[in-house]
Amino acid sequence: MKSVSLWGVKPVDEDLEEQGVNSLCFNPDGTQLLAAVGAKILVYNTADGVLQSALSGHTEIVNTISYASDGSRFASGGADKLVVIWTSELQGMLKYSHDSSVQFVAYHPTSHLLASCSNADFGLWSPEQKNVTKTKLTGRITCCAWSADGQLLAFGLYNGQVYVRDKEGNEKYKFDRPDAASSPIWNLAWSPARDEELLLAAVDWGQKLTLYQATDAKQSGKERKLGFDPCALSWLVKDAYKQESRAEFILVGGSNKECTIYSREGFKLGTVCTQDAWIWCCCAKPDGSAVAIGTTDGFIGMYDVKFGVVHGIHKDRYAYRDNMTDVIVHHLTTDQKVKVKCRELVRKIATYKTTLAIQTLDKILLYEAPGDVPHDMKYKATSKINKNIECSSMIVTTSYVITCQDKRLHCYNFSGDEIRIWQMDSPIRYLKLIGGPPGCEAVLIGLKNGGVYQIFVNNPFPQFLAKQTGIIFCVDMNVNRTKVAIIDDTLTLFVYNIQTKELLYQEPNAQTVAWNTSFPDMLAFSGNGFINIKVSDFPVYKQNLQGLIVGFNGCTIYLLHLCAMSGVTVPVTDPVYRYIGKRQLRNAYELACLGETSTTWDALAHACIEQGEFNLAKKCFSRIRDVKYLSLLANYEDAAKRGETKMNINLGDYYAYYGRFQDAARNYQHAGAPERAMTMFTDLRMFDQAKEYMVAGDVDQQKLLNKQAEWAITMNEQRRAAELFLAANDFQKAIDIAGKNKWADLLATITGKLDKAQTDLLRRCARYFVEMKQYTYAADVYEKMGDIKSLLDMRIILSQWNEVFALVRRYPTYASDAYYNYGQHLAEHDRFVDAQRAFHKAGRVVEARNVLQALTNNAVNETRFNDAGYYNWLLSKEYLLALSETLNDDLRADLSKRYHRCSLLSELYYAYQYIYEYTTEPFVDTPPVILFNIARFIYHKLVTLPGDIPPALSKFRTCYAACKIAKILNANKFSRQMIYLMRDLTFTHNLGSKRIEIEQLALEMEARTFSDDHDLLPLCYRCSHHNELLNTRGNECSSCGSPFVLSFLSFDVLPLVEFILPSDINDEDALNLLEQVPNSHLENVSSSTTKINQSTANRLVITEQGNTTRAEDKDPFLKKMSKYSPNPDDYRPVVVDRALLKAMDPSLVFVCKWPFPLRWKWYRIIVPEQPVGRCRHCNKFYHNDEFELALLEQGGCPFCRNKRDGETTGKYIYHS
Repeated sequence: MKSVSLWGVKPVDEDLEEQGVNSLCFNPDGTQLLAAVGAKILVYNTADGVLQSALSGHTEIVNTISYASDGSRFASGGADKLVVIWTSELQGMLKYSHDSSVQFVAYHPTSHLLASCSNADFGLWSPEQKNVTKTKLTGRITCCAWSADGQLLAFGLYNGQVYVRDKEGNEKYKFDRPDAASSPIWNLAWSPARDEELLLAAVDWGQKLTLYQATDAKQSGKERKLGFDPCALSWLVKDAYKQESRAEFILVGGSNKECTIYSREGFKLGTVCTQDAWIWCCCAKPDGSAVAIGTTDGFIGMYDVKFGVVHGIHKDRYAYRDNMTDVIVHHLTTDQKVKVKCRELVRKIATYKTTLAIQTLDKILLYEAPGDVPHDMKYKATSKINKNIECSSMIVTTSYVITCQDKRLHCYNFSGDEIRIWQMDSPIRYLKLIGGPPGCEAVLIGLKNGGVYQIFVNNPFPQFLAKQTGIIFCVDMNVNRTKVAIIDDTLTLFVYNIQTKELLYQEPNAQTVAWNTSFPDMLAFSGNGFINIKVSDFPVYKQNLQGLIVGFNGCTIYLLHLCAMSGVTVPVTDPVYRYIGKRQLRNAYELACLGETSTTWDALAHACIEQGEFNLAKKCFSRIRDVKYLSLLANYEDAAKRGETKMNINLGDYYAYYGRFQDAARNYQHAGAPERAMTMFTDLRMFDQAKEYMVAGDVDQQKLLNKQAEWAITMNEQRRAAELFLAANDFQKAIDIAGKNKWADLLATITGKLDKAQTDLLRRCARYFVEMKQYTYAADVYEKMGDIKSLLDMRIILSQWNEVFALVRRYPTYASDAYYNYGQHLAEHDRFVDAQRAFHKAGRVVEARNVLQALTNNAVNETRFNDAGYYNWLLSKEYLLALSETLNDDLRADLSKRYHRCSLLSELYYAYQYIYEYTTEPFVDTPPVILFNIARFIYHKLVTLPGDIPPALSKFRTCYAACKIAKILNANKFSRQMIYLMRDLTFTHNLGSKRIEIEQLALEMEARTFSDDHDLLPLCYRCSHHNELLNTRGNECSSCGSPFVLSFLSFDVLPLVEFILPSDINDEDALNLLEQVPNSHLENVSSSTTKINQSTANRLVITEQGNTTRAEDKDPFLKKMSKYSPNPDDYRPVVVDRALLKAMDPSLVFVCKWPFPLRWKWYRIIVPEQPVGRCRHCNKFYHNDEFELALLEQGGCPFCRNKRDGETTGKYIYHS
């Protein structure tokens, strides 16, 4: 540590009397120094000590000064009991007073809160307050100080007590001091660091320095005996604005007339200055660059304090002093750092391998890190030498400590015994340990007279190395001890051969030098802002970097710039290539091992192969993990083991790998292996060159064509490749290329060259033709192969059904598969009827039924009841067809049962669609009357249905819908009947919430008359009886038992009466009799003048002539129809004989034709004024107008969905 005086002044007043300096203070930016001298405040420029102003605001001595942290104001206090607030422009702002002399003022570190202390009390003032809050303490206050975070305020008392309060003035705690009464606190100061450890330093006139921890409210460490009465106390922060190198020290001045620096732990480090009088006050500049002191005789001085760099380095371990009392060891490779705390001033540091030596004021401390674990930095104290050894430098070996003082070197063992002394003939200017075996390490010495020596720690005699004319600045020796580098006071680098003492070369502008610790022929030196790298006798490589070179390890140069150590990686590529150029491959390899790029390793490896250095080449290729060349070298080794080593073959392989193909071919030719050259050129697609060696080697031409074709593929010349494969008779590859590229013409050419026995290749061609949609070519190939099945499959996949059936006509054996696939095609396109026919033609009856059954089940599960009805109708037709073709009685009975079941389900599901929509949808467009009729129809069917209710059909839902609609239509009786029925039924999951609504409806219906609207009662057109809405006989007349014929759109009763034929008349004969021309009697009856309204059956009719007649007297069918049993259980259908058939008008008769074994059904329309339509496919009846509307809207029958027109009244019932 060194201190330099910057300036000093000794102000006097007008009476030339000396005044003591009572207080000092810097403004926050450090440009002004304020000094309290006498009753004035003097303001100095810190740069040159020029007095800028003298402030007079006090009438008596000024005791204390403090500046606010923002630099806008400062405060002073004096013996006149006043505290004066000043602006930064040196103008007084305001003042307030205490009851006694003001001893100390201190500004809060982050605000304008001011603490002022008098003998008996202290006050807290801020600009926001009008009055000063004052608090008395138990003793006389001598000093106060704020903590760095501004949360704590400490007071020192004359009675030796230390109190700590918060920023509001409330007491926090106090520090008990055992000898407080005899040790008045004279000054105290908080550490400026805002860390968790709030450290308070206090000095007392018991001649002690004490440190306290505010966080634990206890003393930190031991009290330090000073040996003098302390008066001044302050903190010095070096590198205050650099967090990484920030250091804190304590400044103490007093009766010893010195300003002394102590460490943060209280250890004495050195002296800033010595004066002729007591040092009464001191303070550090805010940036830590200078220290100001004031004495009792009025002297004010400014000193620059510099802490020298104390460090040591060995290879990649760099040790340096930290905070003057600690040592940090930095591993430059791993960037690990470890701190060794010495707790006293560190004077010298030396490190060697894992040994660390630290010299303090009166001893040398020795530490050791474990050597068995690489990069282990856990240093432990091993021993110490308790001697105060004055030396200019120090080094340490594995067993000794060597110190240098002027001309002598002293060697001590670790026990402190002096082992040896070397006396040189000139003062020693440079000392460096270069290592060696333990106990035999070598040390280089540079003397003032230019001599350079080498000593060994176990040898008392120095060894002369070289002699220069000037002072030696730096010396180093290479790793194999053959060369020494020297820098003298001319800043010139000299390199000598140690054995011959020959000067090998010299370089100018050198300040420091270091040999590489891994490569003996490379060194680095620094100078003029550059680092220079010298390898062998090659030119110097320069790099613009600042710093002194202290080590060179591998490719890393260690530079010390100012106080910072850094490692710089430098390239060695240029000297590696220079060694390669000189064919010094071993040196090039060793230099590249320090750290090179893969490009350099690759170049070195190739050079080694060309020079026959295969082992060295293998090492180089291993570095870059070049498997290709490593496998080549492995082949060389295997060939050498077998005794087959041929240099030309080896060189040929290498040149082929390296891309020098012509050189490779010549070497193969010289070695008598031209086939290697042909194979190489073929693999390289250099076919012209390959042909030359093919002639020489008589190699198969087909193989060459294949290789050439493969090359054409890689060059994306696909057609050329296919033609080459075709020329080489490799048909499969040619087919694949032509097919993938859709070259139909080339594929046809290939097909023409194939024999029909080559079925696999032909089938591959056909597949590609299909992919290209060249179906004619594909058909020709299948025909050529005779594979009709594949041809048929192709047509089926393409849905070319005309061609499929043309093939079936030629080859009937494939009819079943054709029609089966055709049926599947039709079913996928919703043409189920045609699909059924196709399945039947294919003989797949079971499949046909299964498809329909699956469709039916899905429709029911998805609540598509209209579709379910349609699919059931198709199933009924399927069973009816099977019934007509079956002769087995048992099977016919089962089929008949299935037919009737499916027919009934088709009607139920068809009708239930309307009920389901009504109960689930918010709005429906179906009129209420129709919904009412549908609900009655479904209910009557379900009541009379044997067995369980069909899936998804709900009797409750039907009753619920009928009840609600009946209410609308005033069918009160029927509605109440439905309510009674619903109470006994189970609610479905989505109608359970309707229970309350039903009960409310029941109450409302109870209030209405128990009757139904007469217009709603269904009329039987045979007996003219109006039936109840809830009919116990279902859809039959409750009077005559005649079944109702319903419209399958409005579901009301149609004016149709069913009749049957006697057993002696079959259906065809009956149709022939009906088609005969009606007799004259009927013609007259049907004339316009005598036409009888058929709706008046069983009634008297008055004609225009006034005659009365009964309608049944004019129409024998009506007369026949009127004869029925009054017991509905004894229902007797109308039987029409031959005579009546001849007499009936065919236009009033509907014939429903059914396949065998079912009989046709015959119906007579009773009211011609109500036209009735019928679908001749499903034999369902409709009102003519609604049927025609459905045909227009839906394009077909609403029940069976047949797209052809139905028949209506007025048309003949048969069609050709």
